Amino acid sequence: MIVTTKRIEYKYGQTFKLKPISDIHIGAKAFDRKAFKEYLEDSDENTYFIGIGDLYDAIVVNDIRYEKSSDDEEGDDIIDKQVNRGAKMLEPYKDRIIGLGVGNHERTVIKRCGSNMINRTCEKLGVPSLGYSGLFRLIFREKTGRGRTVIIRYHHGWGGGSRTIGADLTKFSRDVAYWDADIFLYGHVHKKQTDEIPRLGLKGEKLYAKPKVICICGTFLRTYMDTTDATYSEVCGYPPVAVGGLTLSIKPNGDWVDIKVQ
Repeated sequence: MIVTTKRIEYKYGQTFKLKPISDIHIGAKAFDRKAFKEYLEDSDENTYFIGIGDLYDAIVVNDIRYEKSSDDEEGDDIIDKQVNRGAKMLEPYKDRIIGLGVGNHERTVIKRCGSNMINRTCEKLGVPSLGYSGLFRLIFREKTGRGRTVIIRYHHGWGGGSRTIGADLTKFSRDVAYWDADIFLYGHVHKKQTDEIPRLGLKGEKLYAKPKVICICGTFLRTYMDTTDATYSEVCGYPPVAVGGLTLSIKPNGDWVDIKVQ
């Protein structure tokens, strides 16, 4: 786990956006390329991206999960092609990518093939590689010297996906209790959910709201396809999930920051 920092100069009243890149699964036939492209394009100069794993499907032929019907690459160099595709899609946004993290799919390739797809992508783009989990400080600084710091705890996630609405939020909320952070980003389970844990802070003698925000960051892998080829999720009987990702709006204010998730 690593700790990293990004400093952003701002003027009072500005709003910044943070878009987690989670469970994209480039290289799978069920990857919704159009939806992911639109997610990236819906951004401006004050929008930043952070990857929290499974950018790639990363299932190679000697993996027991491999099925040709699910593999969208031609030829034997599956890993190389996926890395090239991912880097090409992210290239226009590289100056606003905080970093890219590793998921369980990329980690399997590291163990089986000795190749780190995320490190290779980060080298192509010139962005930091963030590992499987970590803490990230966003420091907003005005020219006057006044600043606001937001601490982000990110982790790709663990365990199998649940079949009930609140189970994954409950699972990850246990992790929230152990970390002093403001925003918590999780992936792996392919849901798009968010919640807040109320929290009060002090500024001098004044109380102000400083909630912990929990985000399960969604996916761009379709659960079902309109063919006779079954996805892994279909075989396992998982309920369908909405394709898409979250957008966090962060606006520094007089006390701290306002955080909204949509």
